[in-house]
Amino acid sequence: MNVTLVTVLFVAAALIAIGAFVAAWKQDVVAALTGLPVMFAGAGTAFVGVSRFAAADAASLVGQEVAVLLTLLALSSTALGVAIAGREAPR
Repeated sequence: MNVTLVTVLFVAAALIAIGAFVAAWKQDVVAALTGLPVMFAGAGTAFVGVSRFAAADAASLVGQEVAVLLTLLALSSTALGVAIAGREAPR
């Protein structure tokens, strides 16, 4: 099976759509935050795919670096959201 840029972009779009659907569907803030890392994963997949198929030299690692930064951003924003939601919960 040949993986092309179109295939990678379709997978990335599907991940972003699933994450947006989860974030919009959930009523609770903490549960809605579970869609955020999925959307960031879709964006990271798109960056890696574009850099993989567009680069002709050693610059293909830029997409992987951006994907790692997006992963760290998703992790930190989810942790911050859970901490804020936990702080607002009644005790």
